Amino acid sequence: MKELDVRGLSCPEPVLILQKALDEDSNEIYKVLASEAHVVKNITHFANSKGKKVSVKEVDDEYEIMVE
Repeated sequence: MKELDVRGLSCPEPVLILQKALDEDSNEIYKVLASEAHVVKNITHFANSKGKKVSVKEVDDEYEIMVE
């Protein structure tokens, strides 16, 4: 599992970071750390469009997005 920390970044940067990671290794499981709800929505939408399973866990005021 690889971790991508996109906390504090504005869209579309978090989606582009995930896209680059998936282009490099689409079979990897990614744990994306985000701090904004709209980033979670955009990451989820993008990952689903690529056929990936997404689960979101809220931890304190931040989010852990698992992309498999």
